[in-house]
Amino acid sequence: MRFYEKLIILIILFLGITIGTAAIIGVYVKTSSGQESNADNSIILENIDVL
Repeated sequence: MRFYEKLIILIILFLGITIGTAAIIGVYVKTSSGQESNADNSIILENIDVL
């Protein structure tokens, strides 16, 4: 394989691992925050204009 093909494969693999890890953390936070009614140490990510 050429260098660019390897680079594209590594970029796609990195993005997949990153998105998968974020999804796993999101599911964990969603399920664990439901157990506590008083979550003072939670971070609220609402109404943030990204673009």
